[in-house]
Amino acid sequence: MKTASRTASSWGWLPPPSEGVWRHGCRWAKPFTAAAPWITLTLLLAMFGVVEGRLTAVPGLVFDLPAPVSGDSEIPGLAVVLVPVVREGALSRETYAFFDDARYSLSDDLAVETFRERLFARAAGDAAGTLLLLTDARVPTGHVMRLAGIAREAGVRHVQIAERRE
Repeated sequence: MKTASRTASSWGWLPPPSEGVWRHGCRWAKPFTAAAPWITLTLLLAMFGVVEGRLTAVPGLVFDLPAPVSGDSEIPGLAVVLVPVVREGALSRETYAFFDDARYSLSDDLAVETFRERLFARAAGDAAGTLLLLTDARVPTGHVMRLAGIAREAGVRHVQIAERRE
């Protein structure tokens, strides 16, 4: 082996230095081509962060909304009006449900039970099984979902939601 390298150097011929995997391109571009996958990954993560705003899924309620049906064939026999009330000095909002000329507070468990019993009694006598839910845009979604759950338990088959914009 020693004699072969002496012979090659004595003739003035040396093998080209090893460039590894990078055989093509300019010498100044080779470091950038080595960093290209990392730059791509960084840009992809930055794009996910900008577009989505978070990199993990948030647990919650997922549901499909049906197409809105409007017709005279289903006239609601039951109607509930949800109104938000903000009191001075109170840190949270309170929502009132008006049903059958009575006011029920959705933050009071006793009032909710009374409302549930009254809705059960009225839904049993309603042949259409349709509830019209009139809400204000400021009513929290959780209160609307809670009322829709109570209506489902009472035997209401259809809930029509109408919203009053501010």
